[in-house]
Formats: sequence, structure tokens, C-alpha cells
Amino acid sequence: MTSQDPGPVLSQHSGMVAASAGRVRELVLAVPTGEFSGAEVPLVIGGQGDRRVLITGGPEVFRAIVTGIPMTIEVDQDAGWVQARGEWWWCGRFSVEEDGSGHTLVRQQTFNCAAGPAGRLVPFTVGRGHRRAGEQALRRLLDDLAQRLDCKTWLLPDR
Repeated sequence: MTSQDPGPVLSQHSGMVAASAGRVRELVLAVPTGEFSGAEVPLVIGGQGDRRVLITGGPEVFRAIVTGIPMTIEVDQDAGWVQARGEWWWCGRFSVEEDGSGHTLVRQQTFNCAAGPAGRLVPFTVGRGHRRAGEQALRRLLDDLAQRLDCKTWLLPDR
């Protein structure tokens, strides 16, 4: 697996978790295999409601099927990130980093994976809601972590 970004960054959002990076990584980077729904769905593709998610493969590259739509999930434990790539143009990545104060920085990035002329059009067409969707994904992840770790989480202002 490559640690290179899958394309240009369309948007980025950051949040903090009042827990150790080790505990946060354990949850965020976890990708079990099998069939899941609801709260069982791995955090990288959370927010699926009651839709069934089938995940196979691993330990670094997984295949997922979400309501008939194929996705690729990659995990880089050493770099501290997990990403889901779907359709033809996007990839969403969560990265987990220590911040030096005992808290953990969680970053959500949306990448434009399309090449050529289509890649230049993505922000104005299929990707036009990427900023809002990325922020919602991070909020959902932070809320889930707050509940699972019984700690405070907060969204940082966009820069």
C-alpha cells in the first residue's frame, strides 16, 4: 500500500478527542470483516443507518459493498489513517494523531480521485457538497467516539 494521497484535497476538517491517540486509533482504524448494519458498521463508513454493509479482505485493503455500491477501504496503521474510496471521484480519509497535550487530533479529508478534465469539473458537479459531507462525517465520528470512550470531543474551526 502507498502512503501517497489519492488525489488533490477537496476539503479538510479537524476535531479533538479528550483521549489518548492509542485508544482513538484502536476504534477509528478498526475494519472488521463480515456483514454489518447500524452501529456495527466500521467508523470509516459510518452513518449508513440500517443499510447492510459487507466487508471482505484485509488487513490493509478491504472491499466493501454498501447497498450494492462497491468501495475500497485502506488502513495504514503506521501512518495512523483509514480511508474509504468509492464511485469514481472521491476518497474520504480519517487520520489520527497525538497532539502533545494528551488529546488526539482527528482529521477528515476528502480527496478528488478523478483525473483529466473530469477531475477539474468534480468540485462543481458531483463533488459540490464535499465540504458539508466531510464535516458531517467528522461530526458523526466525533459523536461516536465521545460515546464509546466516554470523553469530550469538539470540532475545530476550519482554516
